[in-house]
Amino acid sequence: SLGAQQPAIPASLSLADALAIARDNSPVYRQVLNDRGPAALNTRGAYTSLFLPSVTASGGMGYTGVGEQVFLTSSFSQSASSMSSYYTLQLDYLLSSATLTAPGAAKAEQRAVDSDVESARRRLEFDVTTQYLTVLLATENERVAGRQVENNRENLRLAQARYGVGQVTLVDVRRAEVALGNSEVLHLRATAAIEAQKLRLFERLGVQAPIDRAVQLTDTFPVQEPTWLLPDLLRMAEEENPALRALRDRERAAAYRTKAAWGDFGPTVALSASWSGFTQELTNLDPVIRG
Repeated sequence: SLGAQQPAIPASLSLADALAIARDNSPVYRQVLNDRGPAALNTRGAYTSLFLPSVTASGGMGYTGVGEQVFLTSSFSQSASSMSSYYTLQLDYLLSSATLTAPGAAKAEQRAVDSDVESARRRLEFDVTTQYLTVLLATENERVAGRQVENNRENLRLAQARYGVGQVTLVDVRRAEVALGNSEVLHLRATAAIEAQKLRLFERLGVQAPIDRAVQLTDTFPVQEPTWLLPDLLRMAEEENPALRALRDRERAAAYRTKAAWGDFGPTVALSASWSGFTQELTNLDPVIRG
């Protein structure tokens, strides 16, 4: 059943497809993304507490049967059963420094959570892209190792042919055999490295590896010389770094909470209104009438 819930991994996997799969299935990223809902609810609750009063409703029912109660030396009898009910509706409104600064603090916290989500998304994309490139590098290393095996195999055939006509000694043949064996070992290691790096890529994506693992990466990346300047990079990091924006938003939220703490020394306005009622009904009037 778990395998049926896994998204289908295409046989030809591009970097864009890998990033989309990672955003939908990475547990680390989804955990950070789930913090956005509570932050939005806290902001909504802060604005609601500022503009709307709190409502409390309560009620209940009671039943008293026929019987006699004794208190010290006195006895009290009830000849008819009764039912009672009550209800209360109360409105409370509190205006203080905490309620005045709560919306600003909650909004700053929400922006900080949004920045955390953006930071987690960029970190996920960086990890997936890096691992994607690592798989491509392992694939190229395997191709180079395979060509080296073919070259050493051809060198061995050439050494055997020369040994047959007496141009080289048996030592040269054995040396070619050793070189071929070493290259074959390196080729096996390169092939195993591709499988290992693909498993790490699927781990970054948050999905199970396909059974056949016959997934080919299709994107290529041309090599270009960077033209960035250090001041431009520093300015870009200061303006667009989501982790830095999250810290600044939390600093604003802390400033709002500091204002709320100082505001506790000021006045507080509290308003309250309530509406309540009580009913009582005799369920059997015949004993009372006869008495």
